Amino acid sequence: MKKFVVMMLLVVLVVCSLVAALVGCGKSNDSEAVTFYYYTVGNATLTAQLNQKLADFTAKTGIKVQPIGIAKDNYNSAISTKFTSKKTDMDVLYLDQPRLAQYASSNLIYALDEYVTTADTDAETVEQGDKVLFNKNAFNASAWETTVYNGSTYAIPLTLNTSVLFYNVRTVMEALGLADEQAAVTRMETIKTWADVDKLVADVKAKHGDSAFSSKYALLNGLGESGYLGWYSQCFIASAGSKMYDPQSKVVLPDEDGTATEGLTKLKEWMDLSPKSIYNTNTAFTGTVSAPAGSVIFSLADSSAIEKFNVNYTDFYAIQFPGKTAEIGSKSNIGGENLVIASKSVKKAEAVKLIQYLVSEDCMSLIQACTKNFAAVTKYASLDTVVNSVFDNPKDSVKKMYATIQAQLATAQVRPVVNGWMQVNDTTIPSALKTMIEASGNTAELVAAALGSIRSGAGAFIK
Repeated sequence: MKKFVVMMLLVVLVVCSLVAALVGCGKSNDSEAVTFYYYTVGNATLTAQLNQKLADFTAKTGIKVQPIGIAKDNYNSAISTKFTSKKTDMDVLYLDQPRLAQYASSNLIYALDEYVTTADTDAETVEQGDKVLFNKNAFNASAWETTVYNGSTYAIPLTLNTSVLFYNVRTVMEALGLADEQAAVTRMETIKTWADVDKLVADVKAKHGDSAFSSKYALLNGLGESGYLGWYSQCFIASAGSKMYDPQSKVVLPDEDGTATEGLTKLKEWMDLSPKSIYNTNTAFTGTVSAPAGSVIFSLADSSAIEKFNVNYTDFYAIQFPGKTAEIGSKSNIGGENLVIASKSVKKAEAVKLIQYLVSEDCMSLIQACTKNFAAVTKYASLDTVVNSVFDNPKDSVKKMYATIQAQLATAQVRPVVNGWMQVNDTTIPSALKTMIEASGNTAELVAAALGSIRSGAGAFIK
């Protein structure tokens, strides 16, 4: 009997542990509280600060809040399960930008049109009687674009980021034979177009031989797998002057003018200069204390990568993603989090008040620290604020990297807000591009085959 009791206790503990892992904290649900689902921070100090902010909100408004943190890697699957259950405890929640159409098309998130206004002020919210109105003009325009599906607003933007080309100064010095760090930075800052990258490649080959990008260096640190590869491909398409989707014709990667072909051709060319055997090591881009020069010229990544570049053995900087021509200019992708309200929530008025608080000056510095992204409210997205929120003692190079991210955000391109795009981004595009990247042969034929595969595969998801 004693053995049976012990076994039952172990079962209960295992079940409780699994539940706690799913919801992030093992607290029982308070039926009077507004539940707030967010990405766990992984930092006890920041978590404590967030809990204190929510306690302050309760003290000011009388509205209780139950924060439920879920690890980012598990977050989307966890909320998807809750959305489709008969009853959900979700009220306010983070939502990755491109997932908005998926849930809005199924009426799983609440349309916020009645809470939106355009006011001639930089205030993020405006009071109208006892109603909160969110001022569209106070938010980053591209971030706001991610909240609109079929003409209705379903979210309030919280944070945003974008991708740029990071580089290790020591690597550039070694690859180009430059004597000092400033010479390397000056040279890299001249890169504005694809032709400038071609010139960089030629100069590295002139220094190390024609085999430089097959035996010694990789131009790019890879493009990742699945959704990352789909997202990063947008940089090449946008910088070619093309777009990922035409809502009128419902064509993925429209190519009447050949610009989508040009974008994928450039992606293939850059990856042909990036041997996987070279870039696929832990230190290929960052180098080490004893050997600070890595073997990768560029890493295409967003602001979340900057934290690991605040090191003492070398400096890292970034340039905006180069455009095909100076006329097209630099273009990149956009990412980040929005705040939404679940349609099944019975506390919508309280949820709106919580969102008002989360995007206010009281919270945005902390939110930037937690997400490592810029605030979507334009006046709170200051360079000093985000740098000082994320780092205690940042190097000067850290601030310069964030400045590049901030500049890139001005021309960042929104992913299509269309139902089914996440499957296209995470499955269809990566599968076709992986085949194209790894294949040898005629580039034009490989690109044409990839375009055809992406369009035919997308038809299964976008109706």
